[in-house]
Amino acid sequence: MAAGMSNIKHVVVLMFENRSLDNLLGWIYQPPAAPANFVPASNRSPFNGLSPGKYCNKAGSMTVCASQPASSYRVPTPDPGEKFEQMTTQIFGSETGGTANMSGFLQDYASVRGVTDPAQIMQSYSPQQVHVLTSLALNFAVSDAWFASCPCQTWPNRCFVHTGSSDGYIDNSYIPQDITTIFNVLEENHVSWGVFSEKGRIISLTYFQFMPKLVIYPTHFNSSAKFKSMCAAKTVAGRLPAYSFVEPKLYDDSFRSSDYHPPSNVSAGEQYLAEIYNDIASSPYRDEILFVIVFDEHGGCYDHVPPPTGATPPQPYPTSRDGRFDFKRFGVRVPAIVVSSWVEPGTVFRAPSSGAPYDHTSILATLRDWKKLSHFLPSPRIANAPTLDQILTRDQPNSKWPAIAATSAGVDTRLPPNAPLTDLQVGLMIGAESTHQGKYVGQRRAKEIWRTVKTHAEAKAFLAQLRPLKSRAARAGRRS
Repeated sequence: MAAGMSNIKHVVVLMFENRSLDNLLGWIYQPPAAPANFVPASNRSPFNGLSPGKYCNKAGSMTVCASQPASSYRVPTPDPGEKFEQMTTQIFGSETGGTANMSGFLQDYASVRGVTDPAQIMQSYSPQQVHVLTSLALNFAVSDAWFASCPCQTWPNRCFVHTGSSDGYIDNSYIPQDITTIFNVLEENHVSWGVFSEKGRIISLTYFQFMPKLVIYPTHFNSSAKFKSMCAAKTVAGRLPAYSFVEPKLYDDSFRSSDYHPPSNVSAGEQYLAEIYNDIASSPYRDEILFVIVFDEHGGCYDHVPPPTGATPPQPYPTSRDGRFDFKRFGVRVPAIVVSSWVEPGTVFRAPSSGAPYDHTSILATLRDWKKLSHFLPSPRIANAPTLDQILTRDQPNSKWPAIAATSAGVDTRLPPNAPLTDLQVGLMIGAESTHQGKYVGQRRAKEIWRTVKTHAEAKAFLAQLRPLKSRAARAGRRS
């Protein structure tokens, strides 16, 4: 009998940015290719991906159908709209009387400032263009029915994965949120945890977003290099914590990021994903690791599947702070892959038909059941979420992990210095100064940064004014 999560001692979650399932993995199972296994086994419907000429959008006199391959590794350029009202247009369009039929992507993208080729939004990447992500999807388990927790931006969805709620926000606030996180719960239950990201002037998005709750845990935030060394540890004491949350490079001074966020070059994301995968694949204790790859939200990229309704409203704030949204609709589908020795290769997984679909709170529900935590985060969204236990169906570990290398290694993935920052990257500038000062800079200063730091070159100059960050623990050590 398969033992599911009982074989797992370490859970690793790597969350990327702003891509839909169709955009990156819509073409992975083109007939006659088909998945080898399905979870649940009773649901053997074909992988719900794209088909040539079948899924189209209209805008004025223009009709464009979803197609591959993408015309460049930076499609779509510029960054699509991802605010709540823009996502609403993408999902519902304007001619359907309120039907969620995914008809408004082309229309919305045509309205974005700087767009010269709206048809880009209907382009998606071929399996060859995103070789690393595709290889992991085909050799482990991929979901065609994992939805963002809400049809909202990065911060609300990342809040869901850490707390089970967006704290009432439906757009990025860039105001540190004083809400209990999974990290606080694990700490109280003496379960080890860590957040791994690129160290420097920008310490961690997770740290800044939940600064009021996480500022007392500076030693839990470490670098990708530390993650690598912990994966390679030959002693139990040096291994990864029970729960690791990994952040890709969301910005650096050389004008590149590895988060897949449009219009960054997806090759950089592929390279980073290959590095993290190979750290885990070469680990002497890899059979004890569950590796989850997921994206926070679709970021305006086309997907053909309407988000389900009937979502359980979260706590706190079952209705958004501004009253516009009741959180009863999930967000758009995003890529989600589960890598483990206990997964059957070639698996497509969905939630059991009688319950809620997979969303980001499934990660929290999995951690809760795995560690048997009776006192947990209070959101009822978590209580109704399916877990990942059902995907680990093998009774013996699979020793044949594929060797995967980024085919785009060595590609120059830098953006031009005058390229505009994404909304998220501007937020990171606010976070960098806040972290440097040890407290939130305040809304007045945040708005000033928003007004004055708009390009990658301006961000580099802005960050150069800040001394390199040192941990609170290091500063305390000097004082003593």
